[in-house]
Amino acid sequence: MKHVMLDAYGCEENQLSNMLHINSFLNELSYKMELSPIAPPTLIPYYYGSVKEDVGVSAYQLLSGGHITIHTFPLRGCYFVDCFSQDDFDTDLFYKLFYKEFHFDKELSIYNVSDRKIEGKVFKEYEPNVDFGPHYMSLIKTTERPTMEKMFDFLENIVSNIGMDEITRANVVKDSLVETKWMSGIIIIAQSHISIHYNYETGLIYADIFSCAPFDYSTLGEEFGVLGETVSEELIARGTKHLYKVNSKIEKEVLIADSNWQRKVRKVN
Repeated sequence: MKHVMLDAYGCEENQLSNMLHINSFLNELSYKMELSPIAPPTLIPYYYGSVKEDVGVSAYQLLSGGHITIHTFPLRGCYFVDCFSQDDFDTDLFYKLFYKEFHFDKELSIYNVSDRKIEGKVFKEYEPNVDFGPHYMSLIKTTERPTMEKMFDFLENIVSNIGMDEITRANVVKDSLVETKWMSGIIIIAQSHISIHYNYETGLIYADIFSCAPFDYSTLGEEFGVLGETVSEELIARGTKHLYKVNSKIEKEVLIADSNWQRKVRKVN
């Protein structure tokens, strides 16, 4: 079991809006990482938010018992990656592939690797005024096997219950029609996502709310209670000190522009 998150800053705008490149990269990534996709990538352009700088692309690929998601913000020069897989994989290679195809500033960016073995409730510091969004993860023990309809309804309902903006309808898929091991569901909210992965053998659900905005996560135990007993909960900050990192990128651009201008002035003189 592996879960990695990449908050990438200092990126090139044209790469983050190129949907063809993002689609090709997701296919290539799952192949090189030896992951098990159960559907082709899905890409959703996001151009109609209330904040003009938040335009971008949300893309995901469902895996057997997992997912890969990319949420890009071209005007902000950043993107956010979330990858959860039942299989172990080379997290160093994962990092290198993203760095090669969607170059980012290593000093500003954050890379986090987890094995999802949190027990109990662990809520790490989150500052809604400067962090981009909280990432909530939970493990749920079901008392009865959920149906695809129940998973679909849950995803559709939780979006409005926690005050998020739904961008797509829920997508629920089984990894196979024969000897099915996993049932996975995902729904895209405003440049973020909510996902659930149910294991038929263990009766466990791995759930994530990957958010781009603050929300009331104190009620999530109750929300997920309709699926079963919440065994563990974890909350971490995404894009930690997001505003600082965006500003740092802008400051770098100003310094570079000023430096280039100074060189031109000296050359003319």
